[in-house]
Amino acid sequence: MAETTEPHFHGHRQRLRERVLKNPQETESYELLELLLGYVLKRCDTKPLAKELLNHFGSLWGILNAHPAELESIKGFGESSKIFFILLRELVARYFMEPIKEKKSVGLDDIAMLARCRLDGLSHEEIWVALLDNNNRLLSFDKVHTGNTDSAFCSPKMIAEIAITKKATALVLVHNHPGGVTKASWADRETTLHIQKVMNLMGIRLLDHLIIADGKVISLADNHLLAENTILFNDNDKSIL
Repeated sequence: MAETTEPHFHGHRQRLRERVLKNPQETESYELLELLLGYVLKRCDTKPLAKELLNHFGSLWGILNAHPAELESIKGFGESSKIFFILLRELVARYFMEPIKEKKSVGLDDIAMLARCRLDGLSHEEIWVALLDNNNRLLSFDKVHTGNTDSAFCSPKMIAEIAITKKATALVLVHNHPGGVTKASWADRETTLHIQKVMNLMGIRLLDHLIIADGKVISLADNHLLAENTILFNDNDKSIL
């Protein structure tokens, strides 16, 4: 019988694991990605795929924020890899979200972080709402509606039902611009003002509307696009990256 030999990349992968265990900070991004892919694609050399993903999407951030259909367009990236990356993104999102949810009081930066974890990189619009109590404690961060590539419908009734159920006294509205437009549209402002009026009648304060676009967070309140309202966050809490 012919003697079987391990593929050449097995030894390389083991040496790479040892390097990561010794000092992960010195590992190149493509090498980290190569090792991660190795847990899914155990019988092939994952270095070419790792380099192609980085070349196509520009960074690890770009890869994690890519739509699954975009990832599958890369040769060698199949169903198992897609599921793995969906799980990886969800783990990263929860890693950042869980400490915020445990805080006794949150600021606008915290909500912006939650928004980016959920909305950065989506190819369609989604509307979310952060619900708070009188002590600025985050009660929940909920998806209200899933739209298409350039719009999403949101009625005050949708938000009111969630706010009443969670016994919220204040909220921050959040949605994304998949096309990367980093300013509020006329429709964004008019819809927000309408929601704000309805919430005020119910004794619920709409504190801000954040738009996630091209890795940035835009605040309608900071851009003076909301009606005057009671200020919940102080100046130190309102800085948004």
